[in-house]
Amino acid sequence: MNYAVKLIVGFRRDQEHTIDAKEAHKAYYLFNNPDARTTFSNGLAIKGDQIQEIVPDYHATMGWNPTHVLTSDDHNELTLNGVKQKLQWIMSEAKEIGTYADTEQLNTPLNLLIKGKTPTQKLYSGSQSLKELLKKSPQ
Repeated sequence: MNYAVKLIVGFRRDQEHTIDAKEAHKAYYLFNNPDARTTFSNGLAIKGDQIQEIVPDYHATMGWNPTHVLTSDDHNELTLNGVKQKLQWIMSEAKEIGTYADTEQLNTPLNLLIKGKTPTQKLYSGSQSLKELLKKSPQ
């Protein structure tokens, strides 16, 4: 699956830009360094002070129409397929790398920087009951 991240630079729908999740750490670096600028692999050239928000792009990840309004069934599908958890983990890793990494690492795809790492905890699994989840939680 090709995961995607959305950069929001304004309040209108045409001010939302989708980038590959492999470049999410670049977006966080720009957000934390407003005077920096970069060009993403899809051709988007942006300056850090233009970014207002960085969010997972569920529509692009799942191949859904961008104007589709997500329903509770869609959120259930994202959760049960593990897409929501995987994107949350990718965003967390990208934020950490974008905040603390050297500028040389920004041109390395995120998947290579986090290679070998796995999400340390599943946030939810549809086959587990609350009782099973509580048994696994630290006391």
